[in-house]
Amino acid sequence: MKIVHTADWHIGKILHNQDLHEDIHLFFDWLLQYIKEENIDVLLVSGDIFDLANPANRDIRSYYQMLYKLSMTKTKIIITGGNHDSVSHLDAPSHLLDVLDIVVIGGGRDDRNDMIIPCSDNTGQLECVVLAVPFLRDKELRPTIKASEMNTKSEAISEAIKKYYDELVELTIQKYGTNIPIIAMGHLFMQGSITSDSEREIHVGNLEGLQSDVIHPKIDYMALGHIHKPQTIGNKPNIRYCGSPVFLDFSERDYEKRIIVLDIEDQKTKSIKPINIPKSRELKKITGTLSEVEIALSSYHNEYQLPSFLEVEVVEDKKDYFKIQALDELVSKVNNDNFKILKQRISFLDNEKTAHNLRDESKTIQELTPLEVFKLKLSGYHDGEIAHDDLIEIYMQLLEEIND
Repeated sequence: MKIVHTADWHIGKILHNQDLHEDIHLFFDWLLQYIKEENIDVLLVSGDIFDLANPANRDIRSYYQMLYKLSMTKTKIIITGGNHDSVSHLDAPSHLLDVLDIVVIGGGRDDRNDMIIPCSDNTGQLECVVLAVPFLRDKELRPTIKASEMNTKSEAISEAIKKYYDELVELTIQKYGTNIPIIAMGHLFMQGSITSDSEREIHVGNLEGLQSDVIHPKIDYMALGHIHKPQTIGNKPNIRYCGSPVFLDFSERDYEKRIIVLDIEDQKTKSIKPINIPKSRELKKITGTLSEVEIALSSYHNEYQLPSFLEVEVVEDKKDYFKIQALDELVSKVNNDNFKILKQRISFLDNEKTAHNLRDESKTIQELTPLEVFKLKLSGYHDGEIAHDDLIEIYMQLLEEIND
């Protein structure tokens, strides 16, 4: 049995006023072809299917078109919700999708057995069991641990998540025995993971991440989502983030985008192998003096299918307002079919105060997350950091309730 682990599709993502519709569709085309050529039996998608809780109609259409095409491959599809996803939106068509052998778990289920998914090969032989665990919100974790046991919010969340998985593992062993491989899905932040600028906070107060001992020793593979850089946790090859399939932020420009392929044979994990996703667009940063940047832009050659997205940073020795104007003129003049400049910045070494603030068009209000807008609003008040932290935590809980 061959299993593909992917996550963080973020359908509908806007990067500095540029939508990534073409990027995700090229990934979909490649993934479908890979599934067909490699005879993949199971596809796991570990959260953040959409970038927004209320996606646009075009993005919803893209999602369902992809699911329909996947169903034609006869591959079993298991999808879980992430912190960006609306639980109700993902769960709404779940009974209809069951007919196509597509399991969607938008949020934690009251009956834990609904999250235990047996997977059989084409002969009907049971090969593994998947624990389809979505992003776990506070309301799903509160019943797992007694209030008297909570020392801090961070410890409480970690313990509650551990208990949640432990109970699922115990139920699985009761139903299928101790020899069946257990593949667990999760959308969470593990301690030691390397993040980019595009991930949103999971739990305020738990930003240091969950320790790897949260993972039950009977779990053979942990298929993680939320972190966009492909990586293993604690040098354990069986605990992995596959990463996002497309570039969601300039901080991800040096990442290799991947899926993870598991090969299970005779109820044993034979191999865990990362597969690189073909690159369809380059994100690149060009830094130097104004003249150096101009030369670099004039000689830039795009080798990929889609226009490149560029970040330009001009660094000059002395403050010169004419060079600010010259940079604006250069950017408006050089954009073409081969590349688009999405970010521009100019700084002067003799003026440390304005070095990073004089010209920064990195984000528009449309691209800020609700939490980032809230933090900016809080920055105008001076009630103390503790009060701010409490307000942020309450705000996050309200967002979770809205997204449900």
